[in-house]
Amino acid sequence: MKKVLIVTYTKNTLRALVEQLNEIGLQEYVEIEGRTVDELDYSFMMKYSLVVVSSKIVYTMVKPYLSEDMPTIITRRTINYGKIRELLDIPKGTQVYLVSDLKQSAEDTTGILKEAGIDLDFFPYFSQETPRPEISIAITAGEPQLVPKHIDKIINIGSRQIDISTLVEIYHHFQISPFSSSSHLSARYMQSLVDLTKDLSGEILRSRILQKSLDSIVQNMDDAVLVYNNFNEIEHFNLKAAELLSLSADKHTIHSLAPSYYEAMMSMAVGQETFVEIEHVAFYMRKKRIILDEQVYSTLIVFRKVEDYQKIEYDYRSKAKQRNLVARHTFDDIKTRSASVLEMIKIARRLAKSDSTILVLGETGTGKEVLAQAIHNASARTYQPFIGVNFAAISESLMESELFGYEPGAFTGARKNGHIGMFEQAHKGSIFLDEIGDASAVIQNRLLRVLQERQIMRVGGDRMIPLDVRVIAATNKDLQQLIEEGMFREDLYFRLNVLPLRLLPLRERKRDISLLINIFIKEFQEKLGRESFVFSEGALKCCEEYHWPGNIRELRNVVEYAAHISEDYVYKEELPFWQSASLSEDESWNDLHSLYKVFQERGFLHEVLMLLDYLNDEKVTSAGRSAMAAHLLENGVMLTDQQLRYRQKLLNEYDLIVVEKGRTGSSITEKGKMFLAHEKSKC
Repeated sequence: MKKVLIVTYTKNTLRALVEQLNEIGLQEYVEIEGRTVDELDYSFMMKYSLVVVSSKIVYTMVKPYLSEDMPTIITRRTINYGKIRELLDIPKGTQVYLVSDLKQSAEDTTGILKEAGIDLDFFPYFSQETPRPEISIAITAGEPQLVPKHIDKIINIGSRQIDISTLVEIYHHFQISPFSSSSHLSARYMQSLVDLTKDLSGEILRSRILQKSLDSIVQNMDDAVLVYNNFNEIEHFNLKAAELLSLSADKHTIHSLAPSYYEAMMSMAVGQETFVEIEHVAFYMRKKRIILDEQVYSTLIVFRKVEDYQKIEYDYRSKAKQRNLVARHTFDDIKTRSASVLEMIKIARRLAKSDSTILVLGETGTGKEVLAQAIHNASARTYQPFIGVNFAAISESLMESELFGYEPGAFTGARKNGHIGMFEQAHKGSIFLDEIGDASAVIQNRLLRVLQERQIMRVGGDRMIPLDVRVIAATNKDLQQLIEEGMFREDLYFRLNVLPLRLLPLRERKRDISLLINIFIKEFQEKLGRESFVFSEGALKCCEEYHWPGNIRELRNVVEYAAHISEDYVYKEELPFWQSASLSEDESWNDLHSLYKVFQERGFLHEVLMLLDYLNDEKVTSAGRSAMAAHLLENGVMLTDQQLRYRQKLLNEYDLIVVEKGRTGSSITEKGKMFLAHEKSKC
């Protein structure tokens, strides 16, 4: 007989879940065993056909014991609503403890009770923390032994039960029909479910009404709506989609659509609005991924005939002629689970509401233009032009006329009607000045005047043209270093650096690597028409340890490369950077030697070694700039605050020190210690 293992954090929860599964008769089909997390052992895990884990937090504890191919279900759980009547007698707003074995469990139970209309002031209690004497009532979901001793009243609503959806999922895993005449789930559990939810009939009714309302809205939309899953099966479609695609009530796959529609939908870029012609009819289409639990769950396509809607027809003609005036990306296109990036997006959304100049700082490939377009689309200028200009891509001789335009006959070869420059095209909208660090001295002077006066003069012209434009600049260079070297105007820098935003390099947001890989995999799976594939644990680990000089753009290239050469799994040996990622010890020393050359060429190797030697002292755990400046001065080296700040910033970028926020100061890294040892070995 097949075996299922139930894993929980505490004995009480384990006992309750095993009893529930026995009550519904699952033991007649499979053998049920239960263990707490601290009872797990690698040796016996392989004998089970399925592992059922009580919560997400418990799953993180169990994961090290699971093989890659071990089927696992994380339960969805609910409370026993039949035991919450006593809670209704407590006055609204009363402070109460919600006692549970884990913080997440306490928060989950609190959320369920609040959704059920229990309006109390809940305080989670899940450890031996100091009790609050003012709280005299405790509610617990089956863990009364954890309640603080001073509590006067304990209300035990019983351990949270496994939700019906998870029970059905378990039955389906073992290919048992949960509602067949031979199944006890329909006979026993459904009866207890009815008993437990009598008091929620009103909520169930409202839920059904909401579901019907949403379905009615979708069905009556003028847009055609189509949803397909990761197996290319069409899960949902509305009446408009059925009409355009000739769909019936039978199950369909994307492959069964007419070739012209299939090709159009598969070639669309995700997250963008696109105009395509299918069988001589113009369509306006949008495509979006539906992501649940950081995985691509399904894909939504919304489309409509261009001729059906006057505004769409206008946009179609406008965008066909002026594709370079459209910002395609929004903040939803920035996929991340990094707290730092989420905080940056939160700040960027606020900055988007103003008209002040924004300076985006970030290495190549980090998505500076995506962020600029998202800011434009979140601003009041979203329906106005978005103009992008790259200072590294246009020659210096053409840059002035491209930016500011020219009058008829301004120079040999000029158009007889003159030319409108990019700043004029961006009037009422936004202009994105990419790679501003590559602007020539002449262009820097003109830009400074534009930012100061908000008006321009065309080349060969004699009149000033007023402008209403929002400026977003970006660079991957160190502008402060360029200022020190006399390559960039300091007054222009302060005009640009009004609202700074920094995009983290991929090596500082490692938690995003697997998320982005999954998104890119789905993209190239559709683009190449191939079967799905995954990165092995070794390949993922290698990706997380790689330094990604090309950032997100390089990661996308790596996934595209893997999509062409790999089968079902991508192994680390197949990664294009594998050889460079596995440096020998000699190569590591060569890397440190290259840093020596960098500091030597810039003329401050001696100062860098003094700073590292100071931070490497066992008595110095960390130090601020004032302490480092004092140390240098004692040894005959005097630096301005700006000079010291720049050297500190450079050491941080090369991973030789870590610069903490606030008063914590700087500390040396392992790489910094290696570099110091490398230089001392020469003495």
